[in-house]
Amino acid sequence: MAPQFVSYVKLISYMKRLLPKEGDVIMSDETTGADKSYSAPALEKGLDILESLAEKESAVSLRELAERLGKSKNEIFRMIHVLIARGYVQRDSDTDELTLSPKLFALGLRTPQSRTLLEIALPEMRTLAEAVNQAPHLVVLYRGRTVIIGSIPTNSDVTFNLHLGYGRVASEAASGRVIMAFQPEEKRALMLRDCQNHGAKPFDGIAINAILDGVRRQGHILGKSTDFLGITDICCPILNFDGDAVASIIVPHVDRVSDTDDLTQVLDAVKQTCERISQKL
Repeated sequence: MAPQFVSYVKLISYMKRLLPKEGDVIMSDETTGADKSYSAPALEKGLDILESLAEKESAVSLRELAERLGKSKNEIFRMIHVLIARGYVQRDSDTDELTLSPKLFALGLRTPQSRTLLEIALPEMRTLAEAVNQAPHLVVLYRGRTVIIGSIPTNSDVTFNLHLGYGRVASEAASGRVIMAFQPEEKRALMLRDCQNHGAKPFDGIAINAILDGVRRQGHILGKSTDFLGITDICCPILNFDGDAVASIIVPHVDRVSDTDDLTQVLDAVKQTCERISQKL
């Protein structure tokens, strides 16, 4: 379950950066020149637990979690119970293993930036889904991984829909490549470094940049999925004022034997949808 929440580790990391570190000095009106240090070890411990769970690809036992954090089970026992009670962590009743709940993911979607993108994109995506009878997905990047933050199902008898939060290493995903293709050189380099840190298949920097340059010149990706059989990825970027991609929309088109769809028409529909969203952003 962890991959679907990894994008919102950003929320946790941001909160941690706001916390004073040991030895930091915070001045207030009451100090009147006297140094005073503050710390919040319990809060930091809770954030460490959430981050660790978010990075795991499967449920973990309390003992394994404690070992990952370099603490004893007793040290985190009460914190785990609080996080379960508040709905941030789930415990399997059969195995007692721990995973993140959807609550953290939902909090991330409530941030102003995510709300704005979703509020603008979802109505346009709904129109797109009705036009092409396929399920469009809204994708962003976080630390080298794609994350689906919105999707529109269709009434088609057969459709391909990925759950919210699904993600892959960006360098291996069409939606990730489209986003990275439309980035300044330095930012793209950082994104590719993040991909390697996530355990991506080793790639030649020159080769992958040549691929991304080709995607940028073309303006989209239309090709067989690199992850699923019978799927053609149709993906275009959503751009900001500077022409940098803030997200992408991908339609995983289900290829049927009797299919006579003109995929260039589907591509045009996706491209026009992304352009309208870009203008509204």
